[in-house]
Amino acid sequence: MDNYILQMKDISKSFPGVKALQHVTIEVRQGEIHGLIGENGAGKSTLMKVLMGIYHAEEGDILLEGRKLKISGPKEAIDQGIGMVPQELNLNPFVSAAENIYLGNEIKGPRGIDWKRTNEEAKKVMASVGLEINPNVIVNRLSAAQQQLIQLSRVLATGAKLLIFDEPTASLTTKETETLLNLMRKLRDEGKTIIFITHHLDELLSTTDRITVLRDGQVVSVDETSTIDESDLIEEMAGKKMAKQTRVERTVNGEEILKVEHFSRGREFRDINFSVKKGEIFGIGGLVGAGRTELISAIFGITRKESGTLYLEGKQVDIKSPNEAVALGMGFLPEERRAHGIFPILSVKENLVVPMFHKLFKAGKIDYGEAKKITENYIERISIKTPSVETQIKSLSGGNQQKVILSRWLAEGARVIFMDEPTRGIDVNAKAEIYDLIREITNDGVTVIVVSSEHEELMLLCDRIMIMHEGEQKAIVDAKEIKTSQDILEIALR
Repeated sequence: MDNYILQMKDISKSFPGVKALQHVTIEVRQGEIHGLIGENGAGKSTLMKVLMGIYHAEEGDILLEGRKLKISGPKEAIDQGIGMVPQELNLNPFVSAAENIYLGNEIKGPRGIDWKRTNEEAKKVMASVGLEINPNVIVNRLSAAQQQLIQLSRVLATGAKLLIFDEPTASLTTKETETLLNLMRKLRDEGKTIIFITHHLDELLSTTDRITVLRDGQVVSVDETSTIDESDLIEEMAGKKMAKQTRVERTVNGEEILKVEHFSRGREFRDINFSVKKGEIFGIGGLVGAGRTELISAIFGITRKESGTLYLEGKQVDIKSPNEAVALGMGFLPEERRAHGIFPILSVKENLVVPMFHKLFKAGKIDYGEAKKITENYIERISIKTPSVETQIKSLSGGNQQKVILSRWLAEGARVIFMDEPTRGIDVNAKAEIYDLIREITNDGVTVIVVSSEHEELMLLCDRIMIMHEGEQKAIVDAKEIKTSQDILEIALR
């Protein structure tokens, strides 16, 4: 018999209007990296939250090393040796690395917390994951990759033998991602068992031993990784054969709508110059740290430029705040969708019409009937999957949340929309839907400016690409001239 460390048998979990998990069985072998994949909303994170005791299943059993468990909450899961590195880091940014690692698991002495031992043990556990930093450093001074390793160190410090990684590479550079994947292999070789959730199929195929695919809250396949390829996974996730994404050649003849001249802001970016046409998809690429997000944030008024001039439809404008940008016909989809893009506990309807409340305000109150009509129109128009307009947006998949944010700006009448990492944390099939939506709205005359760390995304989607490196503009190129990701890197680094 297989030596299973974890068996989740016949797990079912429902939310209002949604059957999130339907009789799911997953079995994880001792000492393997087990991939868990599926489209947004397939039930991956829900299943892991059941395992961690965050959600409670209506049916099914959990067995750890053959012992049946009733996990009532996260602390009980941790006590059983189960640890989770979540998709959204939950560190306290204002205290030290050591304090974060031992938060809730404090090392105590006769007079309270033993800080000397805490720092010594933190240093050891960080060294085990390749993080050589002062344990007293405040966490908000660390990079995203270092914070990810602090989160992992916290899990290891509890003595966890079963580790869950939920989209751990979403905010990492290519080099940082490879470092983390190598660390996962090292932990497996040391006897840990890992469940790895990611939308990056190449990461799954290069790292895992077996892969379970979920679709619509059910298990559709369990495969040895060595026996399958990317096209097999995509077909299993979607339930049908999916055409490979190819570049769509477009002709953009619109007049200039946005012009940026000599934009600078401290060390973030310097002397940036470009213009964009009506209906164009304009990409901004380069390595992480190039100043891309900082640039569009300054254009949109989230931060203030130090110098430079901005023209909208030929008229000089000075945007001092996002409210002014919205009033001028601009919209913004932020990189961190959950933190900055949605209001999690509000409904789909409220999230979609939030910039329009001033228009919906009639006779001293908001016209929610009109808000409902607008929302239903966009649910149908761009195929937003939601049980109803009143469903809390946090219950939707990442791809559908992104569609709601995009609808927000279309409903407001935005003519220029900035999209920062528009498909981060979105599965391969939802990506294709977002690409089609972007092409559709630009064909109707909306201008889209896309910032993306995925060079292939820029090559597939954009008409032109501005390549940046360390705050400098290196080139603006016709996207069809870029054949490989290496071409973008060579321009960025030359």
